[in-house]
Amino acid sequence: GGADSSVLLDMFAKFWSLHRKQHGNKPLLVIYANTSNEFASMPKHVKFFCEYIENKYDIKIDLHIVRSKITFFDVVKTEGYPVASKKVARMIRDVKNFLDERGLKYEDDIEPYLDQGIETANYLRSINCPATIVLRLSGYTRDNNISKTWSIPKKWRFLINAPFPISEHCCDILKKQPIKLVQKEVKANPIYGTLAEDSQMRRDAYLKTGCNAFKDGHGKSTPMGFWTRQDILRYLHDFNIPIAPPYGEIVQLENGKFEFTKEHNTGCKLCLFGCHLEKEPNRIQRLADIEPNTYKFVMKSREEGGLGYREVMDYLGIPYENKGDT
Repeated sequence: GGADSSVLLDMFAKFWSLHRKQHGNKPLLVIYANTSNEFASMPKHVKFFCEYIENKYDIKIDLHIVRSKITFFDVVKTEGYPVASKKVARMIRDVKNFLDERGLKYEDDIEPYLDQGIETANYLRSINCPATIVLRLSGYTRDNNISKTWSIPKKWRFLINAPFPISEHCCDILKKQPIKLVQKEVKANPIYGTLAEDSQMRRDAYLKTGCNAFKDGHGKSTPMGFWTRQDILRYLHDFNIPIAPPYGEIVQLENGKFEFTKEHNTGCKLCLFGCHLEKEPNRIQRLADIEPNTYKFVMKSREEGGLGYREVMDYLGIPYENKGDT
């Protein structure tokens, strides 16, 4: 339903229609993962878009709608909030879990000994921290090599003491795992519309494997990995591809670039990854206008049955009220 996936499906459907002899006029298998964290209009748009593609290329689409047995609300409650970035959230989760398991306090047992080079690493080892935790907190590997890639940046260390859990697991539980179950059922390898420029982790993975990756007998293809966001927008604009309502429309700016008039992404609407980098109104502030009831629910405290975003965003210093709100 998103922009990248729409471009991929349009291109692949054209290919599918031109090679009927090879696949015997089989339907094209399409998977939509409803994460329970989608904009309300997305499920309806996905069905509409698949019908549009069927009519455009005179093919059949076998649409599989997959959904986890648990919701985003459950994942946040049991696993933690998606904040900062996937990479940072994973590292914070590692440290918080370790400290909880060992009964250690960050401000007493860890924080005073940080930023002292190899002495920090040796101290952490002396209190039986595993190599992963030593790396997260000091930047030193088990061989005493410096690796800043998988150590927690200083600006995010305060999250270790956050009064709420933090995790990157939501995407795995709500999207990746359900899709893998379908892959296993239909015995097919996936083709994704992800772009390398979307994150450092995706860029690193793409540079390592290229468009097609094979591991443990399983394949995965990301043929659009080298595309840019402008490539996506230009394709949608030039070929007049229908886009989901949250995007608004596509307009061309004076500098020649394209952009959406509303949301730039229609992924998980309540995800806080990267929200701290957004100018106001950020995605949560915009949600107050797009889906006011959802906004009220997520801002309500956990004790009151909500998602407790007010506490989380206050702790992170991210604004959540629109100017003029009371």
